[in-house]
Amino acid sequence: MACDPRRLLLISYAYPPVGGGGVQRSVKFAKYLPQYQWRPTVLTAADPSVPVRDSDLSMELDPETTVLRARTFEPSYRTKQKLIATQPSSSFSPKQWIRQSARKAAMALLQPDPQVLWNPSASRLATRTLRGIPHDAVYVTGPPFSSFLLGRTLKRRFGLPLVLDFRDEWLLAIRHFENHQRSVIAIRRQRKMLDKVLRAADAVVATTQSSANELARQIDASGGQASVHCIYNGYDQDDLTGLPSAPPISERLRIVYTGTLWKLTDISPIVDALLRLSTTDPDSAARIDLIIAGRRTPHQDAIVGKLDPTRVNVQRHDYLPHGKSLELAASADVLLLLLADEPGAERVVPAKLFEYLALKRPILAVCGDGETASLVGQHRHTFRFSPTQTDGIAGCLIKLFDQRPSVVDGTCLDQFSRRRQAGQLAGIMDSVCR
Repeated sequence: MACDPRRLLLISYAYPPVGGGGVQRSVKFAKYLPQYQWRPTVLTAADPSVPVRDSDLSMELDPETTVLRARTFEPSYRTKQKLIATQPSSSFSPKQWIRQSARKAAMALLQPDPQVLWNPSASRLATRTLRGIPHDAVYVTGPPFSSFLLGRTLKRRFGLPLVLDFRDEWLLAIRHFENHQRSVIAIRRQRKMLDKVLRAADAVVATTQSSANELARQIDASGGQASVHCIYNGYDQDDLTGLPSAPPISERLRIVYTGTLWKLTDISPIVDALLRLSTTDPDSAARIDLIIAGRRTPHQDAIVGKLDPTRVNVQRHDYLPHGKSLELAASADVLLLLLADEPGAERVVPAKLFEYLALKRPILAVCGDGETASLVGQHRHTFRFSPTQTDGIAGCLIKLFDQRPSVVDGTCLDQFSRRRQAGQLAGIMDSVCR
């Protein structure tokens, strides 16, 4: 006799129609958890302050899944970006001074992140829901890390098991993310917040094993008792249905990068290699298509712009809906994976890696030593170089011209299946509800 499904309050600040890799993780968990006897109720922002929307992800939502949307009182994403971009000026300007003062005040008050302004209305809606319909557990994904504070509040109010999903490490995000205050006082405050949510959690989930190890250390230091688990990002086989098994045959070399270009995904090594190739072998450089799809910081845009005077064919796209992004990736002769050699990056694995692997295309990975390098090294159709190996990257591109490798990789990817990963999460939920 089948048991009735348990109910889970799944808190994800960003949810379709919002786009992005982090959103896909929440959508896929909500899609597949019912197969493991967990029925999610999604709590998300009604008017989130985010950079991109994705109609493809909206089409994946199960009409039987309840989605609750609470209003946020944040400024628009454009306004936040203007404040972040405000830089000190050598000459005094009243308008500039006001903007700088507003930025400092906002960054100091809105801890750990501006999305904390969503918490009051989200807390009210969650409280009404939990009082009206019994739930068995609360799952919160972050960033934004302020959502973990919301989860802690609900744990204290209702006594439900709390599972926290760290898509990024909190302390690592302070160092690298653009909307985090990095003053000594702010870092100290956020460390205290982190300790509080770790002590409140019954289980925590990380997206890499090395991040899980780091979280275990932090939990021990905070006095918490939460169990620690790793659930990588992954791929959904449903998303790959209908895509070509191989790119069209061409005399050109088509290199595709999908995703954001910013500090941790610096494209400089590829640009430097192509500039070198343009000097040493301009005919080969003229047969290269570099196709970039996704958001780019102004600094990264300027780096890509160095290729404009060369014969390399550079194609730039803004953020593409998930389905279009996969179609573009499937058209590649080589997929490009980037991870800058920054402190802490050895514990990071770009979410796109798993869809790249599932597409079975050659992968050119530019990254330092760490977990990404370890995962990439397990597959035969990958070529890895450190960010300083410009000559090696250029040589690899020439080799790919001469030897178009066919991807015959018997490595099993089941552990990265979104369906199977939902089963992992369900198992964690089952364990904290015993």
